[in-house]
Amino acid sequence: MHVRGSSVTLEEWLSKRIKEEPYWFHRMELPGGLITPGWSDPKIDKLPYFGLPGKMTGMRVLDIGHAEGFFSFEAERRGAAEVIGIENYPPMARKFEICRAAFDSHARSHLASVYDLNPKTFGTFDLVMFFGVLYHLRHPLLALEKIHSVCTGTLLMQTATCGIENHRPLAEFHPFGIQSGPAEHPSHDPTCFWFPNTACCLAMLQHVGFKAVEEEVPNASVGRLVRSMIQRVGFRNNGKSAVFRAQAAVQQSGQPPAEEPAPWS
Repeated sequence: MHVRGSSVTLEEWLSKRIKEEPYWFHRMELPGGLITPGWSDPKIDKLPYFGLPGKMTGMRVLDIGHAEGFFSFEAERRGAAEVIGIENYPPMARKFEICRAAFDSHARSHLASVYDLNPKTFGTFDLVMFFGVLYHLRHPLLALEKIHSVCTGTLLMQTATCGIENHRPLAEFHPFGIQSGPAEHPSHDPTCFWFPNTACCLAMLQHVGFKAVEEEVPNASVGRLVRSMIQRVGFRNNGKSAVFRAQAAVQQSGQPPAEEPAPWS
């Protein structure tokens, strides 16, 4: 297959675009034998643990903080009718588009923040995937309120926790970030702020209105990213990667936004 109007094949174009990007988070297998040079393999480190339905036929799905798009494309592969991703970091959105071209995907990426979510602009969703984002947020409770406003089905949320496990909702706050990244090449991430314990995650989800909130994979320690974070930040107890499942109080089919009225009106 050739790029339209060019003698360059799609595989050559993709290979060139992949090499032009200085940093890849996810290692992804693309059609044609191409592999993105990320250091985290979500197919191994995350997918078995994050609770995605085996069949997502007909679902309208939201992927918050999609990075290069692994879970967006996986949802589409499992039958989702529409996949919308949001990402507030332009380089990640750019890499999403590279992978989208490789998969010939219909998933769509919007350069937006979780705080921008509202049903008038984005519609509502049968499934919301909120993976690896909560601890990056200055205002996690506001973010969960925004997510609740667009979720009419199920929320799957993964976050790193602080490991202070008791019945009191607690969180550790790191005002200037932490050391994270792969053990062989650690770097300072100034955007890692809040690490709640399990009780705090459950309480926050319940506080904003979600029902049937439960921890999806108790005691799962998932991925090198979370393990290296926990080791470097020196938590008082062993933190973990926790996955939570929550339901909208009123279950309805996800719907796209109405296009007739102006969204800013």
